Amino acid sequence: MSQQPPLQKAVRPRVGQVRGEFQLGTSRIKRIGINRWHWGDIYHWMLTIGWPQFFLLIGALYFFTNLVFALAFYLVPGSISNARPGYFPDCVFFSIETLATVGYGFMNPGSTYGHVVASTEILLGMVEVAAVTGLLFARFSRPTSRIMFSEVAVITPFNGVPTLMLRAGNERANLILEASVRASLVRRETTLEGQVFTRFYDLTLEREHSGVFALTWTILHKIDESSPLFGKSQQDLQNEGTTLTVAISGTDDTLNDFVHARQTYAAEHIYFNHHFADIMSDKLEGNVRILDYSKFHDIYPDGSGEGLMPGAALAHPG
Repeated sequence: MSQQPPLQKAVRPRVGQVRGEFQLGTSRIKRIGINRWHWGDIYHWMLTIGWPQFFLLIGALYFFTNLVFALAFYLVPGSISNARPGYFPDCVFFSIETLATVGYGFMNPGSTYGHVVASTEILLGMVEVAAVTGLLFARFSRPTSRIMFSEVAVITPFNGVPTLMLRAGNERANLILEASVRASLVRRETTLEGQVFTRFYDLTLEREHSGVFALTWTILHKIDESSPLFGKSQQDLQNEGTTLTVAISGTDDTLNDFVHARQTYAAEHIYFNHHFADIMSDKLEGNVRILDYSKFHDIYPDGSGEGLMPGAALAHPG
């Protein structure tokens, strides 16, 4: 039987902040009744915004600072020696030179007021340069990982037991040492008192630790009587608002620092009776075996339940 093309999968939502809301799977939570801003969070916020927003903010701060001090010089004639009277661009250029502590020498403070304004701008400029330098260093030196996760998770028989599977891969050509993985299931339950309660279940995995994470890692959870997924169907997961969360952490051997990555799967991104395509080729190119990442996210029916392919088509879960 010829192999069917891989299924088209919905885009999986990510965990994190979405326009002031916290998103976990398909659940979006908006917090109210707390202070939304605190001055102590500025440093954390500057580290978490994207690079375009960061440089845009730095540029806006630089422009605003120069404009304010240029206006202070402009409003008091005679503050700058050799500046053309009433010519605002001269005040702007002198402000830029002062903020950068360049001092070309042609224009200089022309009064006590000018010296006070220039001294204030120099002090502020030193503080801004130190702050921006520290932020740039912190952003560049912050350890990051390039761990990718499969776009969906699957449930398929493995050694005769229904098993939840998902893939992780290291996109960098380095090693993550002493790697560990944690998986949790989040769902809504109704208590005996009739209250709706969100409950977290830690999933028992076949292998939670790996001395070296170099290429790929198939994460397995057997669905037996002790599993929170035991006896559940796709519709049950959707009705309960189920979300699967996965986190991998370890030590980057290049940076010699701790790195981590996480991902979430909503109920509609957990496919029953499907398996992953085998990405490890049995054919050799010389002495090299090929690992095909282009098939990393591909899944196929496994022939069980609603599957359309024979059960023998179960791919290697490596």
